[in-house]
Parts: sequence; structure tokens; C-alpha cells
Amino acid sequence: MKRRKFLRNSIALSAAPLVLNQIPVKAMASANWNFLNCLDTHERVMVIVNMKGGNDGLNTLIPMDQYSTYAGYRSTTRILDSGANGYIPLDNTLAIADQVGLHPNLTGFKSLYDAGKLNIIQGVTYPDTNKSHFRSVDIWMTGSDGGTVIDTGWMGRFLDHIYPGSAGNPNSQMPDPLGIQLGDAKPSLGFHTENEHSTEINLTGQDPSGFYSLIQGIGGAPIANIPTPSQYGKELEFIMNIEQSVNVYAQRITDVFNMGINSSVVYPDHNLADQLKTVARLIQGGSKTKIFMVNIGGFDTHAGQVDPNDPTNPAAGSHGQLMLRLAESMKAFQDDIEALSIDHKIMTVGFSEFGRKVQENASFGTDHGTLAPMFVMGSAVEPGVLGTNVDLSNLASNFQLQGMQHDYRQVFTTLLQDWIGAGDTALAAAQFAPFASQKLNLISSGNIVDPGCYFDNVLPVELAEFSAEVIRSNQVLLEWETHAEVNSGHFEIQRSANAINFETIDKIQAAGTSTSLRYYNYTDTYPLRGLSYYRLKEVDLDQKVQFSDIRSVKILQDNLGIEDRKIYPNPAVYQFFVSITSDVFYDLQLTINDLSGRKVFEQMLAVREGFNKFAIPVNDLGAGQYVVSVNTTYKGDEVQSSSSIIIG
Repeated sequence: MKRRKFLRNSIALSAAPLVLNQIPVKAMASANWNFLNCLDTHERVMVIVNMKGGNDGLNTLIPMDQYSTYAGYRSTTRILDSGANGYIPLDNTLAIADQVGLHPNLTGFKSLYDAGKLNIIQGVTYPDTNKSHFRSVDIWMTGSDGGTVIDTGWMGRFLDHIYPGSAGNPNSQMPDPLGIQLGDAKPSLGFHTENEHSTEINLTGQDPSGFYSLIQGIGGAPIANIPTPSQYGKELEFIMNIEQSVNVYAQRITDVFNMGINSSVVYPDHNLADQLKTVARLIQGGSKTKIFMVNIGGFDTHAGQVDPNDPTNPAAGSHGQLMLRLAESMKAFQDDIEALSIDHKIMTVGFSEFGRKVQENASFGTDHGTLAPMFVMGSAVEPGVLGTNVDLSNLASNFQLQGMQHDYRQVFTTLLQDWIGAGDTALAAAQFAPFASQKLNLISSGNIVDPGCYFDNVLPVELAEFSAEVIRSNQVLLEWETHAEVNSGHFEIQRSANAINFETIDKIQAAGTSTSLRYYNYTDTYPLRGLSYYRLKEVDLDQKVQFSDIRSVKILQDNLGIEDRKIYPNPAVYQFFVSITSDVFYDLQLTINDLSGRKVFEQMLAVREGFNKFAIPVNDLGAGQYVVSVNTTYKGDEVQSSSSIIIG
């Protein structure tokens, strides 16, 4: 596993404006004028409904123009064409060859379709369909086909690209897990990446409102003195960082769930409905998680697909019950998010790893097949039916459907680009680039992401952190990190005595284009005496310029021998820690001010020689952004430094 720092030093940049030492500062933002116009599209979410087991597409969508042929293959498992248990004609305005009858338990889908919020995609699979559950699921999750083996998931690759360094590393840009799975305790291969192994949190079987309380009981007390420098010490620090990030994720999930609500919409008493209800509440509570996956099992209907004692009653068989749970749950979810006014953020897509054979078996069921439909639901969907009815007169051997109309990767490519905003490099990272020219008409024209808002285009340099601190010999160490860089040229290190007039004291070459977390540092060996200020000027290859926040330090002739000072975690919830390594003894005054300058907390800390760690309680402070200042007087001179921190 590639090691990543959970938090370095004390500061993670925020998009909110700050006031430090009476000086307004602004976080480094995109030079792209369209950035603010892209904020709404960057809030968008994809919810994936995984119908595990291989859904019988032929009993989900009955080909009305071929009903007699269909019924001939399914004398006991067919859906009737009339009566109380007959199929529901979907849309009589379609061409005859495209008209389908919905399973009679899919009344929720019919309502969604009539309201313009459902798109049905016919004949979906991939080349050389594999009829093994395990292999076919792997194919769908990794973005491959029947002849290619890939060991990472397309969701993981995509998420790792647009949020580099954020997997397992909650930060102000992405405080939430990149993905969340519910309904299946087994980790999904779809979220797997080569470096981070998993980009999602699995909430299956957990109570989100108490998730932090559960996680908090795992692990022991932090190790106060980590032996450095040594590989052993580095590994201990890595383990502690992992535990810390899990705690932060757990607290964040608990907080957004408890801040969120559901509307008065009544969800049915189904497990899938419970999962979707949780997703709606998390999103309403402020979760920025990009992909949610929910699961409903039981679609491997080899036997008992219909009740042999009542075969014409769709409610009596297992497949009929699955159709009811699926449609009722998805309809309630859509109604809920509309009532909560968050439906503009959410697109839902349902799939199953394969379909079923055309001919029924002797156990009132159907066996593994090939083609199956997919469903896309949302207020911004382009409604309709893509494709035509499967051809029952042109079967492959063993009564299998053939004639793929849509590759599943076309569907996900369309959603990633037209709904989420994946540019060409993001699609390449997901390994969906070949399907960019084969997108489908799934998103209504007014809701397709403008190319100027693709994730690849909006943030040429995404600065994750910038800090300045005094180190031994009265030098100033500057450290910064970037999450991603596109066409970056160089960084200019700028210094000022008054925070108004800055001079460039040196330059450092930037990465150019990078999709991984990158670390930079610079040591000012001849800093100004007294209070001084630093900032970064980033210059793109096209000569566009952007600036970082301003950081202040104070240099004295006899400065304190402080080797390292950190404030973490950031964001903090109940408490944060101040760790200081010092060569001398001194007393330190710590104060916390809100952004208006009002002092909300103050405490004296006794720093001793060596490593010091102090716990600062903040559970009485409201959620928001604060400035933490540490002050001391040493040999008659005052030493002060400030850092921003997010609480809540």
C-alpha cells in the first residue's frame, strides 16, 4: 500500500475566506473563470443499485410484439398479457418493435417513466458474456470485458484520479469517503485501486448515527513518543495515521447523518429501501461522497421464480417480490430526494451482472443468460427507451439471447462525463476512454455538464496544504502539497515584511501534470528578522497565475529551538492535539479566535524539553472555521504563530 500522510503539520486549506493577523487571505483557486459556475455540477452524485444474481430481463420487460414467442418458451413462468396480473404497457407512442410491457409489480417504474424520470436501456452486456456470477461481477466492477482481466475497479480508478491523495485522507476539499457501500458486507472490487486498495467505506449493517461510537472503541491510546528516525517509527506513524483517518471518517459520517433528514415520504419496509433512505439522509446532511452503491440480492432465480401453485400471480413468486421491492424502493427514494430539494444532485442507475436464458427450466425458474436491461432514474434524466426489443427469433445455442445493443461501459461513461463531469483524462483513468465517442442520450440537454466544468479543466493546480514554520538556526521551512496539477510551470516563493509588498526570493519547478499527491518544501536560510509573511505564486505553462494563502512567522535573534510543531486533526470534532518538539523549557499561551476576532478559548501550556503533546477540547465550540494562535515570551521578545482549523 502506498503510504500517504493523513495530515501534515496543522493546516488544510479551505475554500472559505480567513482573516489571519488582521490580514484577509484567500485560498488558491482555479484560474478558470468558469469555476464558480461549476460548483453545482461538482456537487453531483451517482447512486448505483446492484441487482445481484442476474435479473431476468425478459420478465422485467416483456416484448409485446413477440408475446406469443415469449409465452411459448415460458409456459409456466410467463407474465400474462392481460387481466389483473398482466403486464403494464409502458408507452404506446413507441414504435411497435420497441414497445414493452413492464412486470405488473413495476408500477413504481411506470409512474417514474410517465413523469419523465426514467430511462430504460435495452440489450446491455459486454463482448463475450461470461455466465459465472463471480467472473461477470468482476467484469462489471473493473470495467473490462469477457476476455480481459483487470485487478482494479473503475470507480476506484476514477475517484482516485479526480481526488488524488484523498482516499483514506479526509481533507477540506473532500472530508467524506470517496465512495460508500451499503447492503453487502463484502468490499466491492469496483472501489479497489492499485495504491489505496479501497476508496470506499462499507456501512453495511451499521447504524450511521452511532458509527463514530463504534469505531472509537477500536485501537489503543496514541503512542506518545514515536522513535525517529527509523523504519519502525515510520510504520508506527503510518498505523496511527490510518486509525486517525478512520476516526475522522466515522465522526464525519455520524455528523452528516445526524445533521441530515428524510422527508415525510414513507419508504416501504424493504432492505433496499432502508439503504436508499440512508443515502438520501447522508446527502441531505452534507455528504460530498461521489458514488454510493446499494445492493439487493436474490436475482439468481433458478427455482421458484414463480409459485408453482399460483404461477399467474406475480406477487407469489420470488422474482415478482424482487420487482416489487426494487420499484417501490427506487420510487420512494426519488420522491424523498425531490421533497428534500436535492434531486438536482442525484442520478441513480440500476444493473445486474447478466440476464437469464429465454427458455424456462423445470424448476419454475430460469438459468444464467446474457442480455439484460439497465435503468437510469433522476429528475435530470432524458426519459425514454434506448434500443429495441430483444429478438426471440434469433437465439444463440442453448436458448440464449444474442445481439448486444449497448455495452455497459457506454452507460457508465455517459454518466461519468455528462452527469459527474469526467474529462478525457478522468475517463482514461477509469479506462473508459474508448467509449467517449459512444455515449448515450441519458442526461437531458440542459443538465449535461459543460466541458469547461470537467474535473480535468477546473483545477489546474489544486493546493492541498501550505505551511511556514521556524526551525533551528532561525531558518523558515515552507512546505506545501498539491492534490493535482495540470500544465503547472513553477512555484515562486514570495516574502514580505508587511503582507502587502511581496518579493520573489526563489523558484521551484512544478510537476507539469500530475494526478497524485506531491510534496514540496523550501528553506529560507536568511529570513527577515521580526514578523514576516510568505505566499506561493503558481505560474502555469500558459502563464496564468494564482496565489496561495499568506503565512506569517516571527524570527528572533535567540529564537526558541523548536524542531516541529503540529496541530491535528484538521477538521477536528471533539478535540485536537498540539504536538511540540523543543530544545528548551517555556510556557505557551494557546488561544482560539473565531473569524470575527472574538476569543473563544484560552489555555496555558507548559512546554518541556523533548516531545510534548497537548489535548485541546473543542466540543463546546460551534461548527465552523477558527484561528489557533500560540504565543510565548522568550528573552523579552514575543513569539507568535497562527493556524486555521475547522471544527465540526
